[in-house]
Amino acid sequence: MFLSRVFLDDQNRETMRLLASPELMHGAVEGGFQSPRQRRLWRVDGLAGRCCLLVLSPEQPDFSRLATQYGLPGAQPAWQTKPYEPLLSRLTAGQAWRFRLKANPVRSVSEGEGRGKVMAHVTTQQQKAWLMSRAQACGFDLAEDGFEVVHTQWHRFLKKQGHQVTLRTAVFEGTLTILDAEVFRQTLVQGIGRAKAYGCGLLTLASPREAGVG
Repeated sequence: MFLSRVFLDDQNRETMRLLASPELMHGAVEGGFQSPRQRRLWRVDGLAGRCCLLVLSPEQPDFSRLATQYGLPGAQPAWQTKPYEPLLSRLTAGQAWRFRLKANPVRSVSEGEGRGKVMAHVTTQQQKAWLMSRAQACGFDLAEDGFEVVHTQWHRFLKKQGHQVTLRTAVFEGTLTILDAEVFRQTLVQGIGRAKAYGCGLLTLASPREAGVG
């Protein structure tokens, strides 16, 4: 696994257009790989006051084109990739980590026979309860007062076929404790929840002593 980072020029008109459409961003991310298109984990984030793209992938990418077209002028290096295995191998039960997660908290509402209708959780209380209900199955534990929803918003954009997509996302930050290291590794690699193609699901870690998470 590899974790990559590209600083983006969010003052550039073309980059602003890219940032406004998770569909376009997904295509830009996939353009950095030679293997067939798939749902690799990614997230647009803020780091040290700059806009950046984080991508977790099983193969090493080449984001030279993306960085040239949308990257922050003067950023050195233009983009970075580092092996993810050293972090994965350090994880053990009982460890506490700072975390950040952008997710698409939803619930299924039954409408008679067949599949239920997917509805977004819109309040921060609902969104926190959604994550807490999934934590143990994902290999970690959360205290109710140990994390917060730091940002939540609606995203509306068109897919190439003209179909409108509407998503409610929530960004969680706080501290978690690992319960099952192997299950937790799988959670980091596979992501949490729905809408992974649109920038949701990537859980990133930092030491509790570090100021940032990423």
